[in-house]
Amino acid sequence: MAAANRAPIVVGISSNVLERFGRAARPDGIGVYTRELADALTSAGVQVLRIGAPMVVGARLARPREASLSFALPLSCMAAASALKVPAPTARAVARRIDVYHATDYLVPKLSRTPVVATIHDAIPLVNPAWANPSMRSLKNWLLRHSAQSADVVIAISEAAADELVQHYRIPRERIRIVPLGVHERWFKRPDDAVLQATLARHRLQPGYVLHVGTLQPRKNLGTLVSAYESLPQALREARQLVLVGKYGWGAPDLRRRLEDLKAGRRVVWLDYVSPDDLQALYYAAGMFAYPSLAEGFGLPLLEALACGLPVVASELPALRETAASHAHFVAPDRVDAIADAIIRVHESPADPSAVEQRRMRARRYDWAVCANKTLAIYEEVRR
Repeated sequence: MAAANRAPIVVGISSNVLERFGRAARPDGIGVYTRELADALTSAGVQVLRIGAPMVVGARLARPREASLSFALPLSCMAAASALKVPAPTARAVARRIDVYHATDYLVPKLSRTPVVATIHDAIPLVNPAWANPSMRSLKNWLLRHSAQSADVVIAISEAAADELVQHYRIPRERIRIVPLGVHERWFKRPDDAVLQATLARHRLQPGYVLHVGTLQPRKNLGTLVSAYESLPQALREARQLVLVGKYGWGAPDLRRRLEDLKAGRRVVWLDYVSPDDLQALYYAAGMFAYPSLAEGFGLPLLEALACGLPVVASELPALRETAASHAHFVAPDRVDAIADAIIRVHESPADPSAVEQRRMRARRYDWAVCANKTLAIYEEVRR
């Protein structure tokens, strides 16, 4: 909450990750976080300005279309200045309009006289560079580590992520605040049966499938999930399809070809992009959720699955343990047999309405309004 007798705080939130997706598409995890946090802060009475920056598209600079304000230089240039301990050039016009700048997308500009808060979601690019986009990987990782150190306060989205930031970003623990993500109310609302049936028919799916939601990229470990599914008894595969929802990212060309080859049989289905309404229906028409990721800072799709009441098979990772607690079947992500056995156990388990409700109650612990209030307290802290 804002302190008494103080002017309302004006917060600038980086919006370039949302610019890449536009209003209609479902953004990735960082995009969801940026959008939901901005909306929750606005609902709490905070004046939020979306701050964009030019993006390099081919050989030209594309100006942001939906931002309230825009820096004159690309964020990567300003993050480079920040990494060199130099205030971002040409940023004064933006900085004087805001009280705090919140970098939500790893690129952290240093602004003279304006405090900067940075949310660093995980240390995956530094811990396992091969799991990140290979384009200019070394330069990006240098920018990540050194620009993040210039933030006044760094937000981690879980205790597990905070430990990684200390170890790999070398950020002092006293400068880190932990603010977990939230889950939107829509995920607790089951669509009408007619909507569910129409969604299933449109995508040629049978209800009760094994669902995964996330970008196709190496750390999501989807090749192992597909292998685990293919090892299941034929009767189980006939009863439950495997449905993967998410755009193709990078670094998984063999998986992409494999999924293209498998689509003719309709037992393994890859849906590249679906609308937000379709995704909600796809969660509720599923029989279980599989999340065998090799690394996560939080696990937002897992939380969405719990909100829908789905049983979850998830990797034995500290961040996912933290998010789901005892409400998931945890497995070693590198073991095909362990993932397959967990799917079989869920398949053979009788329906348990009380377990469904417990999973939904676990998800209720995470709320975007709470996330916004904790974040607002950090803004007030650095504003002093």
